[in-house]
Amino acid sequence: MPEGLAPPFIEPTGPRFTDIAVLRAFVRGVPAGYSARFHVERPALLAERTVAAALRIGSGAVLVRADLPDDLRHCKRLVEGALAVERLTSLDEDTLLGLPAALHLLGLRLSSWDLWGIDIDNAFSALRAAAVVEVRSVLE
Repeated sequence: MPEGLAPPFIEPTGPRFTDIAVLRAFVRGVPAGYSARFHVERPALLAERTVAAALRIGSGAVLVRADLPDDLRHCKRLVEGALAVERLTSLDEDTLLGLPAALHLLGLRLSSWDLWGIDIDNAFSALRAAAVVEVRSVLE
């Protein structure tokens, strides 16, 4: 997996699209430019330029931030709607391995994540792989 966010956060580049177009491209793992609310920075989908709203951990596997601030709840609904359009479903709420994955890939220590995926086995495999990297680095 690519490293986490580069500090400070990178300004979005590329052409400007609708929120939905950026969200669908994020889920598919293809470059997409940015929108008024969202842009992709490495494996993360950022809302309002600075808040990690989702984390792509594999093909057809995404962690969605469960504890977004109240003023960004509308962003979570948009993300989940785009995931559903791309045939992903909610597989695990407040998944325990979401925090180690977010800590490793984004540096977020106090966050809560829901696991979404197309296939439950592949999604949990991707989640374990993202979390194990963090555990290994702590043990070394």
